[in-house]
Amino acid sequence: MRAVRPTPRGTALLAVAALTYVAARALGTWELYFLAVAFVAVFGVSWALVGLSSSHLEVSRTVVPDQPVAGDPLLLSVGVRSASPLPGLQVTLDDAAGTLVAGGSSVHVPSLGPRAERCVVCGPWPARRGVHRLLAVAALAEDPLGLVCARRAGGEPLVVTVPPRLVPLDAWDVTAGAGRRGVGRRRPLPTVDATEIRGIRPHSPGEPLNRVDWKATAKTGGLMLRELEDARDGDVAVLFNAPGAGRDDALDDDVELCVQVAGSVADGALRAGRGVTLLPAAGGARPLRLGASAADRRRLLAYLAGVGPGGLERLGPSLRTLLAAGRRRGRFCSLTLVLTSLDGSLPRAVRSLRDEGLPLCVVLVGSAADAAPELRRELDAAGACVVAVRSASDLAQAFSAAPRRRQTVAS
Repeated sequence: MRAVRPTPRGTALLAVAALTYVAARALGTWELYFLAVAFVAVFGVSWALVGLSSSHLEVSRTVVPDQPVAGDPLLLSVGVRSASPLPGLQVTLDDAAGTLVAGGSSVHVPSLGPRAERCVVCGPWPARRGVHRLLAVAALAEDPLGLVCARRAGGEPLVVTVPPRLVPLDAWDVTAGAGRRGVGRRRPLPTVDATEIRGIRPHSPGEPLNRVDWKATAKTGGLMLRELEDARDGDVAVLFNAPGAGRDDALDDDVELCVQVAGSVADGALRAGRGVTLLPAAGGARPLRLGASAADRRRLLAYLAGVGPGGLERLGPSLRTLLAAGRRRGRFCSLTLVLTSLDGSLPRAVRSLRDEGLPLCVVLVGSAADAAPELRRELDAAGACVVAVRSASDLAQAFSAAPRRRQTVAS
């Protein structure tokens, strides 16, 4: 919070008042004395108005819709209320939209009456994917003549989560090849039991007690159940890699498309009742395991909203390491790679995984869809199902054609 201060216009008025006073002294004209005093009086009234009224400002913000998806028309409603009995304040809210709008956006509220409230609606803007943290608004209050101003912090911080717009991929079975881990040339390792523990969760009324974990129950003081899964099944692993982001707008578009495709594949698997493990290749990002529940689908959207750019220029040598990190959260029945670029080391890594019986699909998005045709042929020869997605509009169509190619992969 800053003290009341003159604006450049107010400073100019004081300078004019001083010059008028000097002229009155030099010429001895009482009218000039009167003008100098009038100028100072106007400035003083403005100072008092801003000083007394600015501390009674209240600012509120709401975003419409309250749960936007990337691309939705986004409106920002800003309400300003003055609890002061004095009229006349004009309010400017700097950067009220925060990162919701590229380049920021200022909101000007016309003159407020005594104990009056005004609402200004800004937009619409296309919602941008991300977790947008809007700080408290800096409200600049001025008198009607613009002579004096005071800056006050108003409004509560606001967090707006904008997930990507997912495309239903019902025409493409994202669980293809699940349970068929012996399709390669090497025999998969046998499992000891038909089930394995997925996790521990609280007991719900009416559930059987044959899966009670007594050790966890003793620790927590409440009944805890073991969640089991078929050892022959496993998660659909989705790995997305978007290196070189931030260099130009085209690459940024590829990153957004990469996240959208990865999210759509994961969402399709969750709706099909399968578990999903997301494997971001960006440094520092951790794998995320999701179950086939409505709560985990919401977690998926929140996770995708916060995914930042980044990835590995050469994915092939690190592919096994990334998979190993994800396998700590469960086994995989299939792997989908969503890539914005190709490197020469990838076909060999893909062939090795296919030889071990892991069904695998490579999705090339954006500029990668038409790049390096020889590498695409190598991936196809290595046993991967290759899908090219050039834009969000043809995402569903690209995957609808995938089953015809996938039959040669899974057979």
